[in-house]
Amino acid sequence: MSNNSIYTAGVDIGGTNLRLGIFGGGGKPESDVRILMPEAADVDFIIRNIKKFLYDNKKYNVKTLGIGIAGQIDAESGNIIFSPNLNWHNVPLKKGLEEELGLNNILVANDLAAITYGEWKYGAGKGFNNLICIFVGTGIGSGIIINGGLYTGCFNSAGEIGHTRIVSGGRKCTCGNYGCLEAYAGGHGIASIAIERAYADRPAFQDVINESGGVIESITAKSIAKAYKAGSKEAVRLIKETGEYLSDGVASAVNLLSPCAVILGGGVLDGIPELFDIVRAETLKRSLKASSSNLKILRSSLGEYAGIIGAAALSSSV
Repeated sequence: MSNNSIYTAGVDIGGTNLRLGIFGGGGKPESDVRILMPEAADVDFIIRNIKKFLYDNKKYNVKTLGIGIAGQIDAESGNIIFSPNLNWHNVPLKKGLEEELGLNNILVANDLAAITYGEWKYGAGKGFNNLICIFVGTGIGSGIIINGGLYTGCFNSAGEIGHTRIVSGGRKCTCGNYGCLEAYAGGHGIASIAIERAYADRPAFQDVINESGGVIESITAKSIAKAYKAGSKEAVRLIKETGEYLSDGVASAVNLLSPCAVILGGGVLDGIPELFDIVRAETLKRSLKASSSNLKILRSSLGEYAGIIGAAALSSSV
């Protein structure tokens, strides 16, 4: 490693984990760490951990920092307008980091915009100049590449597929609206549905409850995935429903944008690999033939590093 080498740091602020990595060019981190997010994590927690990570890795000459976070971002100021998973409103993240770190080259972007850029540059989307990347984790988001460029829209908020309505007057979403795709097929939404059903019929959901430490309120997407793999009837039914909802959302995006490829990833899809097959098959059935006859539906190839790779790559491109 040369002392004159320039490195970029990538940060992925998720609802469950905070991931940080340092890159010297390319899609492989020189150093990375994953930190569990506490409940009600505030901006000070994020800044403190980024500062510590950079200090612990001060041998790398980090000059650029890219951050991906779920929600709406003011591109110019780097303020978090709203992040539903963290319940952040108007948080001046970029300004706080500039003051604390003394770095001038800091980019704050929507997490799926960053992931999409990373998948397009280094991952499953390489070679496709028109694609949609959809990730299903705690929430659901997407990013869009059009004609070889990242599309963010007039107000820097394109890609919020998780907040498109699929059920009129349906379940309340973290965004405040009702019937959003995320409320039915995101990790938090799946768990909420399972908890309600478990209270209504505990015997039917006992397998799921057992995988959750015997406590209904402790049911998560991960414990549902474990019960699914063990053959729980209710878990299988819930995952099938999740696949149906996701397919509706993906098919709508395909019909709207007619991409060459759709990249699917995220913790929920990674935890239940069969869900990818359900969504792929149903999306092809529900999309217009003109848009789907040659469509490629692929798994994300960057895995757990997708967020930090994308954030670092996007910040280096600006």
